[in-house]
Amino acid sequence: MTTIFNTEKGSSWLSGLFTLLILTMVFLLGIEIACYFITYGKLRVAANETMALMKLENGFDSSIEQYFYDFLKIQGLDPLQAQVKVKGTPPRVQRGEILTLKTEMPYQFRALRPMGREYQLTLRVTVFGLAQEFIR
Repeated sequence: MTTIFNTEKGSSWLSGLFTLLILTMVFLLGIEIACYFITYGKLRVAANETMALMKLENGFDSSIEQYFYDFLKIQGLDPLQAQVKVKGTPPRVQRGEILTLKTEMPYQFRALRPMGREYQLTLRVTVFGLAQEFIR
């Protein structure tokens, strides 16, 4: 009986499986981090495009907000499902004044759910610009 427990047959096979498990977890975590940065990039592009429109319209109103949400849909982010919040400088800003657009959305790390906890970070993007239209 003691010879069964003292043999080391199969130990390299088990350590190989354990190493494969660890490498798979690291690989999934790397994919999740890449997805985080891709989502951040999509949110940033939508904010920059919306800011370009805000500069021409001298502020942020409901039509520009709808443009922002439509742009997110084109990029593959559903604003309702992703709980995207956006706010900006109200309209009727004079030329040369600063416009601000702030967006935020929660990002949930799906690959870490099997660990027993849900991890979530908030993506925040803030862009600035100058109003271009002169209002009399």
